[in-house]
Amino acid sequence: MAGDRGLPDGLRMRGYEATDHDQVWALHWEGVVGTTRDYPTVDPKYDEDLTRLDEVYLGEGSNFWVVEAPDGLVGMAAISRVDAATGRLRRMRVTEAWRRKGVAKALLDEAIDFCRACGYERLILDTTEHQTAAQRMYESAGFVKLGQRSLGPFTIYDYAMELT
Repeated sequence: MAGDRGLPDGLRMRGYEATDHDQVWALHWEGVVGTTRDYPTVDPKYDEDLTRLDEVYLGEGSNFWVVEAPDGLVGMAAISRVDAATGRLRRMRVTEAWRRKGVAKALLDEAIDFCRACGYERLILDTTEHQTAAQRMYESAGFVKLGQRSLGPFTIYDYAMELT
């Protein structure tokens, strides 16, 4: 399914490859540090999925996409299978230089289409209180905020979208 999806010229969306690992890790850390430096210390398992990316995101009903520019990766997103009816959006990141240029929206659209093709009835995600631009994007795409919870000193918002 990955294609240009309206991405800016020079960018290409594609599936994750093992050679992307270091750049994926760098994108992840840029996002974490940009949100708050303390986040990973709250839950030691926070990064564990990225150490087993092939196992967690490349199985049936799951996927991991990257957006590539000529000089490297500028975005990523993943879907993990929760159960037969539910997918979960994870690891949505866009490097600062490419934010607000349609990269995250293209990744989100790809993820939603993938979930529909998998027969999922629902797509869920969570985001922090600090990620207000992401919250606006999710809400404009049709996600509904279900509630909030605490993770250490942080407020996490849970969202869902019905796909049927």
